Amino acid sequence: MTVVVLALDALDAGLIDHFDLDAYRLASGGEIETFANTQDVPYTPEVWATVATGLEPAEHGITGGGTSEWENPALDLASTVTGHLDESTRGTLGKLVRSRTGTRERIGETDRESMFDADDAVVHNWPGVHDGQPLQRAWDLMNAVAEGMSRSEFERELFGLCAQQFGWAREMLEHPVSIAGVHVHTLDAAGHAYADDEEALRRAYERVGEYVQEIVAALGEDDELLVVSDHGMRTEFYPPDAGEKPASHSWRAYASSTADTYPKSVYDVRRWVEERAAASETGASDDEGIDMPTERLRELGYLD
Repeated sequence: MTVVVLALDALDAGLIDHFDLDAYRLASGGEIETFANTQDVPYTPEVWATVATGLEPAEHGITGGGTSEWENPALDLASTVTGHLDESTRGTLGKLVRSRTGTRERIGETDRESMFDADDAVVHNWPGVHDGQPLQRAWDLMNAVAEGMSRSEFERELFGLCAQQFGWAREMLEHPVSIAGVHVHTLDAAGHAYADDEEALRRAYERVGEYVQEIVAALGEDDELLVVSDHGMRTEFYPPDAGEKPASHSWRAYASSTADTYPKSVYDVRRWVEERAAASETGASDDEGIDMPTERLRELGYLD
């Protein structure tokens, strides 16, 4: 049995209903509780670290300046000071520093235990836990759009990255894995870019929904799928957002699962996943080793 966790950033419970998309409506699901800590609205690295660990930001450490790490000690110290600024301002300052110094920040990673530390659990990329580079790539695309990147290039790059992430999740179902988690930033990036373009955002939701259904179709008899988000996205066209700032994070986080229950809060996701994975017998502990021809590989220069 494998529990697949698709972390679909900014999947908005209200927009699922607005677009009437059954692709995200699995056996059970609905709007869930999320939180804000250093910002006025939920902030991606803080929430996803909580989803994976079940801990408050003060406990897992991915909060404020801890959401970014710099190789330069002076820049790392400055990051702790700017950690409470809003996401847009921090992004502008980060871009300025990168252009002036050539130094790139990394998404901070917690040292606290997460659901991906369970036996036979794997994670591809997950903000605050493992490999923040795909998130940074999505952020770079949003900056490029602001600087004039064309719609076709933006969507090619964004959905290309999305396809890689869903492809990894699909492949994990072929292996003895208890939990497989991947973070997908496609709907967040599309939401920021298309907050005033209903049809473009609908197409993005429909495309990601098709990927979700491909995972559903690949599930084995004992496998489970959980789709979960950290927040939603306010738009110009969704009536409940009237008077709000478009392209800002909403509180409409969402979860849906192929089981008859789903976590009602971002704090409950880890427990929900681990309870279902506990019954898994992956058989990975009995796996055989590989008799690799090391001498030949050394001759070819692959090994020292």
